[in-house]
Amino acid sequence: MQTRRQFVLRGAGAAATVLVPTSLATTLAAAKPLKGGRFPDGVVAGDPTTKGISLWTRFDPHGGGGSGSIELEVAKDKSFRHVVARKDIKTGSASNYAVKARVENLKAHEEYYYRFSSKSADSAVGRFRTALPADSNAPVKFAFFSCQDYTHGWYNALDVMADEDYDFVVCLGDYIYAESYHSVKDGTAVRDDRIGRDNPTNPDIVREAVTLQDYRDKYMLYRSDPLLRAVHSKFPMVMLWDDHEVQDNYAGKPADGGLPPGKHFSLRRKAAARRAFFESMPAFPGGTKLYRSLKFGRNVELFIMDQRSYRDNQPCDDAVVAPCADYNQPRDFLGRPQMNWLKGALDRSTAKWKVMANEVTIMPTRVLGNPPANYTYDNWLGYPQEREELLTHIRDQRINDVVFVTGDIHTFIAGDVKTGDGSTGDTVACELVGGSITSQSLGETNLDAGGGTVIRGRDTNPSTAPALIDALRGINPQVDNADFDHHGFGSVTASGSGFTCEMVRMDTIKKKSTKKLPSADWTYHVAPGSPSIKGQHGPRA
Repeated sequence: MQTRRQFVLRGAGAAATVLVPTSLATTLAAAKPLKGGRFPDGVVAGDPTTKGISLWTRFDPHGGGGSGSIELEVAKDKSFRHVVARKDIKTGSASNYAVKARVENLKAHEEYYYRFSSKSADSAVGRFRTALPADSNAPVKFAFFSCQDYTHGWYNALDVMADEDYDFVVCLGDYIYAESYHSVKDGTAVRDDRIGRDNPTNPDIVREAVTLQDYRDKYMLYRSDPLLRAVHSKFPMVMLWDDHEVQDNYAGKPADGGLPPGKHFSLRRKAAARRAFFESMPAFPGGTKLYRSLKFGRNVELFIMDQRSYRDNQPCDDAVVAPCADYNQPRDFLGRPQMNWLKGALDRSTAKWKVMANEVTIMPTRVLGNPPANYTYDNWLGYPQEREELLTHIRDQRINDVVFVTGDIHTFIAGDVKTGDGSTGDTVACELVGGSITSQSLGETNLDAGGGTVIRGRDTNPSTAPALIDALRGINPQVDNADFDHHGFGSVTASGSGFTCEMVRMDTIKKKSTKKLPSADWTYHVAPGSPSIKGQHGPRA
């Protein structure tokens, strides 16, 4: 746990504690309030607990400079007449003028409002709700999403999300894309991302972030979108990362990231990307351990895993091929400390639903060939020994009601999580893969289906043939349903009587619209004690 200095506001019968990083607190007394400026990135709340919340903004001095303080206020009402916490927080250019704090000693499942202020400018007002008390049987409502490529489409799904009422939202990674893959000029983008530099040896991209300032600029660019800022202002967000916060398909342990030299990965680049992530999220600087759990009453415990930082390189050159000779060798994915933590935390959990915040798919995704090829190994399937260790632990310890909610693959998929090869083993959980906000789906690109076969996609108005879905479902009998073409997110209500997830699918991302597709075939209900969802909307097992 980070060393923190505590500040307490006592007044009007209320007492809340504001925790700030020690590196900021030590010189707080000498910091003068910053003047003017603005707060262009909006406000962000994160990691709600029964008594606490993390809060963040970024100040733009607008021609000014130096360090100084920004005031944080937390209140019970939107007009800030009943303030429960007020504190000056130091910031400056060294942290890109990030302002962050952890507020504690709040009341469970209460709604609060917060804002930041310079001497003459206010941020937007944000809202959050603390977590349910430990003994509450009330339902928990949350959304999960991933993969919001700024260029490829409009954030229509976030527009829909902002109109709902969630206790919290989970980002499963790829909040930013270090690389831009699309441009208005080539006809696949609705807007451009010109941050970073060219890389002629990486022809799949337009430009890519390399320096610390590049990565900082990415977060500022993405938060220039008013719909993303609206989601942040309404709901606390639980953040994790995947690969694109650093670089596509990198592995955290190898010095070369497990990438070919032409990708220009470096440890310096990774350090810059991670520094920008922590500067831009409501977490204290210097923190690097992202795996953790959060509890929401009796019905939900959320297990947040870090599936990038501790992994060895993927096997089989991460190609679309059948398992290669070194496939089933010992290699770290979560790594031993995180795996031990996760198994122990699952053992101790008393929550009805153990929700696994999962960056990459744990169900196999097999495509064509004889034997069928795996659709890359940048997922749990590339690490079969750790996959089997976790799933047999869930089975053997009789840990019931486990649900994996997943991002990364830009596709809606629902099905059963099985031990062994993933298709014929014991069902121990289900997996709900929530598509992408905008990132190019499998139906929008040319899909390498293995064995030299390429399935042609269309970036505009994709329409994957139902026969193809049926064929791939035949190779993947654990899958109940799949949608290769659309974008959106998962919307969950979890209670003692069941875990219900609606896959919210947008009609389009190529023009601004809030039109949704029908959800009858994409709403799943998981009954307590019954992990399988196979047959709810697709063929029976």
